[in-house]
Amino acid sequence: MLQQNTTKRIGYWLLHLHQLFDESTARALSVVDLNRRKWQVLHAVSIKVDTVAGIDDAFAPFLAADRAVSYRPVVDEFKACGWVTENDGAITLTESGTAVHDRAESLINAHAAEQLAGISEAEFLAANDVLARIAANVEKQEKQ
Repeated sequence: MLQQNTTKRIGYWLLHLHQLFDESTARALSVVDLNRRKWQVLHAVSIKVDTVAGIDDAFAPFLAADRAVSYRPVVDEFKACGWVTENDGAITLTESGTAVHDRAESLINAHAAEQLAGISEAEFLAANDVLARIAANVEKQEKQ
């Protein structure tokens, strides 16, 4: 049997880790006035996820966790800060948005190095693969 007789099974660790990531990422990014979700949106725009619909699709599980309908308010906040422009629905980083992204990415990379200390790339990729397969199994079961 894969699950031990414990109250701290995979669901516990996933939720606990999610909460820890949100809190620790917010602390790491506080100097650039971002939290985890805002960083994710800013980074998505930097890698050419350039519409609100695309951002919402990419982060659909986070929308559900945040009890939000869309990340439109984050994009609008970035527009008000001058970090992005939006033309015909296409979102692009401005020069100042790129500068904030680059600073935040440096902070995130340093933060991730601390979070993943002692974990090899192979272990990280294996864990990610296992979680993706569990999610696929649950999604398949839900469709039945």
